Amino acid sequence: MLAPLAVTLALVAVTDAPVTVTGSRVAATDGPLAVTDSALSLAGSLARQPALFVAQPGGRSGFAAATLDGADPNFTLVLFDGVPLNNATSSRGGAVNLNEISGFGLGGIALLPASLSAVHGSGALAGVIALTPAPAASQFGTEIQGHALTRGGFGGALGLSGPLGGGWGLSLSGEIADDGEATPEAGFTARTAMLRIARNNDGDRLLLRFNDIDSKGFPDASGGALAAVRRTPETRRAREFLAAIRTRQGLGGGWALDLNASWLGRDDGLASPGVAGNAGNPGGLPASSDTTRYDRFLGQASLTGATGPLKLAVGIEGSAEQGSAKGLLDFGFFSLPTEYRLRRDGIAGFAELAHQGRAGSASAALRLDRIGSLPARLSGRLAGTWRIGSGWQVEASAGSSFKAASFYALANPLVGNPALRPESGRRADAAIVWQGDATRIRLSGFVSRYRDLIDFVFNPAPSLINRGRVAVDGVAASLHREWPGLTLDLAAQHLWPRDLAGGPGLLQRPRWRANAALRWQADPALSLGLNAGHVGARDDEALPTGRVRLSPYVALAADARWQASRHIALRLVADNLIDADWQDAAGFPAPPLRVRIEASSRF
Repeated sequence: MLAPLAVTLALVAVTDAPVTVTGSRVAATDGPLAVTDSALSLAGSLARQPALFVAQPGGRSGFAAATLDGADPNFTLVLFDGVPLNNATSSRGGAVNLNEISGFGLGGIALLPASLSAVHGSGALAGVIALTPAPAASQFGTEIQGHALTRGGFGGALGLSGPLGGGWGLSLSGEIADDGEATPEAGFTARTAMLRIARNNDGDRLLLRFNDIDSKGFPDASGGALAAVRRTPETRRAREFLAAIRTRQGLGGGWALDLNASWLGRDDGLASPGVAGNAGNPGGLPASSDTTRYDRFLGQASLTGATGPLKLAVGIEGSAEQGSAKGLLDFGFFSLPTEYRLRRDGIAGFAELAHQGRAGSASAALRLDRIGSLPARLSGRLAGTWRIGSGWQVEASAGSSFKAASFYALANPLVGNPALRPESGRRADAAIVWQGDATRIRLSGFVSRYRDLIDFVFNPAPSLINRGRVAVDGVAASLHREWPGLTLDLAAQHLWPRDLAGGPGLLQRPRWRANAALRWQADPALSLGLNAGHVGARDDEALPTGRVRLSPYVALAADARWQASRHIALRLVADNLIDADWQDAAGFPAPPLRVRIEASSRF
C-alpha cells in the first residue's frame, strides 16, 4: 500500500516529547511511511514512491541509489536510527546502496524531501530517508520469517523483542537473504544482525548493527547483460559496522540536554574485469581490484527548551572521518598499483527556533559547518504551516544546502579530481493539503537550483567534473481514499531537470513517475493488493552503447496475505506480473516475472 509521504515542515524537535537523533531535530507532520515488505530490500519497499526513483540494474545485485526529486543520489542522506549511513569512499559520491538494507526489523520509514543542510549538515541537499528500527515489544516475543523466490532466491530472519524492566526494552534480530540470479550473471547475499536496547523506546538507547554483503554483476557503464563486451562479472564484498549511543538528561524548567555519539566503519573489496572501450574512448575502463576502508566518528550535544509558544534548540557537533584505498589497475600490458589515504575533521554549531500557534506553526534553522580545510558554510531554512479551515492546510519551506566532495571523487586513482569544489543548492517547496474523514489530497511543487554538481563524463577520458548550474523543478499530486475494507492510493510527479549552463542532459531522471495501489481486506484473515507503477523515459549512458534513451515502462505487482492462524501468516507475491521488458540502466534488463512465497510466525 502506498502510504503518504512524511514531509518536513518544522525543523526543531520541540514537541512535548521530543525525539532526538544524531544530527537531526526534524518534526514531520505526517506519519512515517509504513514498511510494506520486510522480505525485500529498502530499495524494493521505496521503489513505488513517485518522488523517489530507484534504478536497480541487475536486480538486488546492482547499486540501488535513490534519486529524490531529480537530484543526485548522493544528495539524499540516509539515517538509521538517526545515524548517517552515507560514506565518503562510496563510488557514488557518498550515496547509500539501498539494496543493502533489509526491511526486516524496521518500524518505519520517513521520506523527507527538502533542503536540510541547516539540520543535518553536508549531504542533505535533496532530503532525508530516516529509518526507524521497530520498538521493543511490551511483552517478550519471537518472530520467525522465511521466503523463497523463483530463480533461486531465498531468505530467513529471526527476531526477539521484549521488556528488560525499568522502562528499558530489547530488540535483537538476524537475517540472511540470497536474491538468486535475478538477471544473467547477477548474485546477491546479505547477512545482517542488529541489537537495540532503549528506554521508553525513544529515549536513551544503545544500537549495534552489522551488515555483511556479497554481490556480483556487470560493472557500471559496461552495457550490462545486453551489451557488455567483457562477460566476466564484477565481484564485490562489503562489511559495515554501526555503533551508536544516545542519552537525554532533564535539566528542569522544561530544558533538556541530549548527548549522541556514533561510529560507522566499513570495509569494501572489489574485483572488476573493467569495461571495453569505444571509438571515442578506446581505452575504456581497465580491470581493477581494490580494498577500501572508511571510519566516521560523530558526536553531538544539544540543548532544548521552551518559553511559552517559543521553543529553542542549540548545539554543537563534531566529526572525524578517514578513508583509505589500495588496489591495482590492470591495463593488460602492465599493472599500476594505486593507493590513497584521506582524513577530514568537522565542527558545526546550530540553532533552531519554532513557534506553535492555533493557526499553524513556523520555524527557522541556522547551521555553520567547517569541514576540513574548506571555508565555513552557513546553511539556513525557514518553514511553516497554516491551517485555513475546512480541512485545508498550506505548507511552505525554503532552504540552502551544500555537500563536501567525497573521498572517492577527490582521490580515486582512475577518475578522481582533487580540484573538485563542494556542491551547493537552494530549494523552495509549497503544498496545499486537504484532509477529510477518509480522504487526503495533496498538491505540491518545488524549485531547486544546484551549483558545482559533481558529475561523471566518459569522453575524452573517464573523469569527474563540476557542472556549473543545474535546475530541477517539479509538481506532484496524491490521493489517499479509504472505504470499509478497501484502500486506494494514487500519486504522480512531473520533473523538469536541466543544465542551465548548456551541458548534456542529466542521466536517470524520468520526467514522469506515477503509482496506483489498491488493497482489499476480503475478510479478517485475507487481504489482497495490486500495485501499478509507471516510470517515464530517461537518458542513460554506457561505454558500449553511448548515450541512449531508455523507454518508459509500467511495472505491475500483486500480493495476497492470509493469516492462517493466530501465530502463522502466509504471503504470495508476484513482481513484474505481466513480465514487462525494460532496462533499469543502459543494457541492464529488469528481472522477469518473479514469484515469492513468504511464511512468518510470531509467538
